[in-house]
Amino acid sequence: MKNRGIAFLALGITASMALSGCGSDGNSGANGGGNAGGTSNTANAGDAASNGGGNANAGAADNGGGDKKVELRIGTWEGGDGLKIQQQIADNYKKTHGNVSISIESVPDQYGTKILTQIAAGQAPDIFQIGDGDVSMFMKKGALEDLTTYIGGANGINTGDYYQSVLDVGKLDGKYYTMPKDYSDIAVFYNKKMFDDAGVAYPQAGWTWDQFYDTAKKLTKKDGDKYTQWGVSLPGSWIRAVLPLIQSYGGSVISPDGEKIDGYMNSDGTVKALELYQDMYQKDHISPSNTDSEAFKGVDLFAAGKVAMNMTGRWPAEDYKKNADLQFGVVQMPVGPAGAANTICYSGYGLYSKSKNKDAAWDYLKYLTGPEGQELMAQHAFTAVKSTAEKLGQTNDPALKAFLDDVPNIKDFPEKISPFFGVSGGKSLQTVMDKMMLGKPIDVKKELDAAAKQGDADLQTAKNE
Repeated sequence: MKNRGIAFLALGITASMALSGCGSDGNSGANGGGNAGGTSNTANAGDAASNGGGNANAGAADNGGGDKKVELRIGTWEGGDGLKIQQQIADNYKKTHGNVSISIESVPDQYGTKILTQIAAGQAPDIFQIGDGDVSMFMKKGALEDLTTYIGGANGINTGDYYQSVLDVGKLDGKYYTMPKDYSDIAVFYNKKMFDDAGVAYPQAGWTWDQFYDTAKKLTKKDGDKYTQWGVSLPGSWIRAVLPLIQSYGGSVISPDGEKIDGYMNSDGTVKALELYQDMYQKDHISPSNTDSEAFKGVDLFAAGKVAMNMTGRWPAEDYKKNADLQFGVVQMPVGPAGAANTICYSGYGLYSKSKNKDAAWDYLKYLTGPEGQELMAQHAFTAVKSTAEKLGQTNDPALKAFLDDVPNIKDFPEKISPFFGVSGGKSLQTVMDKMMLGKPIDVKKELDAAAKQGDADLQTAKNE
């Protein structure tokens, strides 16, 4: 058992971005790395994380504002402007907490390896950044302090001040383990001029997947055997971005308790959703194929006027706004037979369970992820703090409002439900999605049946190692 952490270290660092969380394969112009603010998943921690105890003084008044000298270490994978913003937040905090010194440890390369090593040695930073696909793993292996008592304590927060579905990414088994740094859900950008030229009405909130499909077909153009314009840039085999389609058809990829994949990944809803998705690519070619995308390598096909819609996160919004030749709108994700659904790419912060300064660390964590810190952090990202989103104009910005309007429809993602999904169901489902992108139609039901059974076998193996 003691070597299990090393096994996950070797597998998790290489596999977590590909198989779990918000790593995009970049297919069909899916913009950004798939993560909130350009973030990445941390790593699958395994048993490298050792158990830490609670704190009887959680939420007490001794929060770093006294005379006792306190040294806090903050772990992050960000560099460049992101690091500068974090340093500015720390400097602002220290102006009113002169007894606190804050050291921000930036590890842009191999961050996950570094954190895992520090956790195994009992020397992790007091607060460290975590990607959404790894919250469950770090929690289950004891690296994260339970924040619930801090949140509800004398030095706590009002959870109603936050977008609940974003805050709850860090909530597992009824307890909070991380606070949100930034995030993005998914929406559809559309080129108004291309719609106008085709005489197609702009999409509206509440539109269905059938309407989405029909709209994209009307905006797809072909000259002989060559496609010259596509209706939409779909997210390819990026599983996280396809989840809204699956969930809006009543499908799923794992059971709610994380114990079963067969019967869920190959359920009727999942099969119907992915058959529809395959038709979009293989039958009507409303989105560029892998080959098409490779021919335009490095080009944002939406900004270049080659695709009329782009289904992605908020990441390209600022560049689109700067493009004087691009008149665009943004609309919420389409609705399926089972209702509305969206997904999330999230980066958060956890408090190390073995921190020697837990109360002081909580006070800074609250500041960092609260209105004061988020006013700086959210200038280039979405914030979970409602008042800050309003103050920065995000709730009324035409390029951002649709994302925020869809936040209540964010559903749980499989890596949160089970820390083993990435090396089980995630791996087998990724194989199916990759096959779907090769240009030749597959038997979706048959492939999902096989993937679900393989996922179950791998899930049991991972849990028993």
